[in-house]
Amino acid sequence: MTVEQKIDYMIHSLQLAKEEIAYTKEYMNKREKDDNFFQYGHMGYDSRNPNGTIIRESLKQVGRMANIVANDVILSPYCSQLFREQ
Repeated sequence: MTVEQKIDYMIHSLQLAKEEIAYTKEYMNKREKDDNFFQYGHMGYDSRNPNGTIIRESLKQVGRMANIVANDVILSPYCSQLFREQ
């Protein structure tokens, strides 16, 4: 993977975590407001349950990948090369 692909991967992981958080908020709001939430035809049966593991693991993966990418960048006043050779 190139550095640009790794950065794109981190962006997509963050978007996934953000979308899961938004879905969780929607799910919890609907659950609190709807008396028939768990009956057939409501969100309880039509949709999936929110998953906190997706959020946690996406954020952990971004942290791991950020460390790898940061170690690959070597541009400095003393070195005109941008990335390590892979």
